[in-house]
Amino acid sequence: MVPKEKAAFAYGQTVRRRVDPALMEWAGSGVFNARIFPIGPRKLHRVVVGYDVDLTAVGEDLELQLPIPEGLPSSTVDLDIATPKGVTVAVTPTSEGHGKGRYLRLSDVSGQTVTVRLANAKGIALAGRDPDVGPLFAARVEPALPPAAKAKARGSQRAVFMVDTSLSSNPDRFNVWLTLLRSLLDENRDSIESFGVVFFNVETTWFREAFVPNTPANVEALLEYANGLALEGATDLGAALREASQPAWLTKADAEAKWDVFCLSDGASTWGEAHEYAISGQLREGGAAALFAYQTGMDGGDDAMLQHLARESGGAVFSVVGESEVAAAAKAHGARPWEIRGIELEGASDLLIAGRPRVVFEGQTLQVVGRGAPAAGASIVLHLAQGEVTKDVTMKLASVIDSDLAVRTYGQLAVGQLESFLEVTEAHASAYARHFRVTGATTSLLMLDSQEDYDRFGIVPEADWKLVASEPAAELVRQALELLAERLGDPKVAFLGQLAKLATIPGVMLEPSPELRELVAALPRASYEVPGAPLHTKRHTREGIPKAVLEQLAARTPEYDTLTAEAERRHRELGPDDALKALSSLVEAQPGDGVLARDIGFQAMTWGLPLQAYPLFSRVARARPFEPQTYRAMALSLASAGRNDLALVYFELGLAGHWDARFGEFREILLQDYLRFLRGKGATGLDPSAAAFATRRAAELRGQVEVAEADILATITWNTDNTDVDLHVIEPSGEECYYSHPKTLSGGRLTRDVTQGYGPEMYVLPKAPAGEYQLRAKYFASDVNRASARTKVYATITRNWGRANEEVETKVVTLETGKDMHDLLTVRVK
Repeated sequence: MVPKEKAAFAYGQTVRRRVDPALMEWAGSGVFNARIFPIGPRKLHRVVVGYDVDLTAVGEDLELQLPIPEGLPSSTVDLDIATPKGVTVAVTPTSEGHGKGRYLRLSDVSGQTVTVRLANAKGIALAGRDPDVGPLFAARVEPALPPAAKAKARGSQRAVFMVDTSLSSNPDRFNVWLTLLRSLLDENRDSIESFGVVFFNVETTWFREAFVPNTPANVEALLEYANGLALEGATDLGAALREASQPAWLTKADAEAKWDVFCLSDGASTWGEAHEYAISGQLREGGAAALFAYQTGMDGGDDAMLQHLARESGGAVFSVVGESEVAAAAKAHGARPWEIRGIELEGASDLLIAGRPRVVFEGQTLQVVGRGAPAAGASIVLHLAQGEVTKDVTMKLASVIDSDLAVRTYGQLAVGQLESFLEVTEAHASAYARHFRVTGATTSLLMLDSQEDYDRFGIVPEADWKLVASEPAAELVRQALELLAERLGDPKVAFLGQLAKLATIPGVMLEPSPELRELVAALPRASYEVPGAPLHTKRHTREGIPKAVLEQLAARTPEYDTLTAEAERRHRELGPDDALKALSSLVEAQPGDGVLARDIGFQAMTWGLPLQAYPLFSRVARARPFEPQTYRAMALSLASAGRNDLALVYFELGLAGHWDARFGEFREILLQDYLRFLRGKGATGLDPSAAAFATRRAAELRGQVEVAEADILATITWNTDNTDVDLHVIEPSGEECYYSHPKTLSGGRLTRDVTQGYGPEMYVLPKAPAGEYQLRAKYFASDVNRASARTKVYATITRNWGRANEEVETKVVTLETGKDMHDLLTVRVK
């Protein structure tokens, strides 16, 4: 278990030596990326993956569903089921091959869903022992709230429903959302007098731009409208929350009252803002009161995000598994909640509640973990309050099962909470993650070929148990909250923390100058805020989408070539916003794929959507901070969007790093981009603290570039690692400038050949003879281990470089497998 950035760097360096590493990384929202090298053709490879899942609460029952893929040559499911006293077990499908007692075997279940239902499983705890930390436990309880909680109804007479129409909702979740939506409106007609509905994926669209009366006719019209929508695209949860709390159509009269928000989404944010506190900050700005969300038990959702949003707004998360729970969940939010003042369990310590809820509603289930060994019959006590009224609620543990999963559950919950607090608790979160072997936001699982390889990257066993044993997670969380207070979600605080961290990451060796450090500290918070730019597509329904695309969307398995072709079609017929929405389904399906994110980010920039590109680049930079081309991409996207203060900072960070030798030409090309920025719009609109810095740096950097002026300056970069792309320029004389002939008689010059990585390569011609210059890319060698994206070349051609009449042209070209030479651009000089 290795810090995430170090693991990714070590894996990449080891792969290039053609040995056998493996890497497992958390990609968010219950999604993990595994990279294994080599996977050769025509060979049998055996890969074993172990993982934990929570059973889903269904009333007083617990349920596990295992969908078995179709078409398997063989399929056997072995079950080992612990059955405490009073609990009954039902397994489907049934089979004559069942064993006796707790061990069962199901055969030939390909294409079926294996379901295990534990009836009357209320108040069960798991207990285990970590050899270094001691006894640990985990329990799921549902407090029976005092009658006072039901005595006074709460909530607004208006409601806004956020309905997720992204690829991940297609089609099962969306059906649950619509069923729940109808029930929420029908069952609460006496309390919800009017409502608004915003559907969201990478964009937000309203059913109607107004609060409409909660009548049966309006509900039917809503459902008819919803059933025609296309379920595609990535999930921009932050933009949806901003729109739900601050509708663009809101009138002054509408804004006088608050409204509750009902989030019908799995909570997995794959587009736009990524940090949970920045996302929840959208709720504080507008008319939203409490947020209520619902867990469906389906795979891939981000329950931690839903719990966070509910906690920060004073709402709750309820379980909805099957139609039997819909009616109860639809009414659960109406009761007045109780504030959680504390929690106790005799003989236990370091108690944590999943999601750190501040309030609890009737019907809400709590997951509690801690240190200690409670016995059957022990009671968890919740200290609650409603205003001046205080109550203690006792929840008895009906039975305790000895299980190693108690240790895993404690570790996962503790790590998840510690990872929420930026860099303040990162060292502790990483130590907890290493000790409990939790692959998450701070730590990855890395397998190298030999001990010498681990030593090479400074990866040594650490005595993390000492920290874990001596510093309880609950106290660390309390200290972090006290220290950060209102700074959580502050983009400047997040940036400064990440800047400090960069100096410690292998492959970066960042050395910002004192002047740059002074600048980043002086810039106001507004300089670090990058507001979203909502997409506005022309088509929201399935109408016009080709059948092949709809089939892949319904199966949630979009293919790169299919979606790329669909995006090009939409770009021609509907425009860039519709095209980018089509491509975003690939990000939803593969949220942790940095190559794909950078690919789509550059495509967004080509289509004039830099504010959509920047968050994609930002996610890649957090996962791969040792790749300097991402900082260049962030700077270029921010410059295109007019966020000049932050663009300047990212240009400087690219220059301040001592990058891997493979990026030897990076600095020269970044200098050209930075000087173009400082000569152009980058010199305008800067914060006063940055203006003098920019003027001074422009003068300093002009003396560092080899070419002050040039008739033609062309650069190429590409999006896939372990790929060799060569820039070829055929001059009017017929002479060709390329890696084997890097200098021409007319003065053309090519930078060194980059045979691995992402480029860049650059061609410079100070004085260009008249005629046509053909720029081409030769696809010399590709990454044979990548099948999820195509290699794309991003070409930038600058005419009259360094002069007042400078002109810049960019183009993206997809390289075709099996084709060596690809045309990029033709430049004509008169």
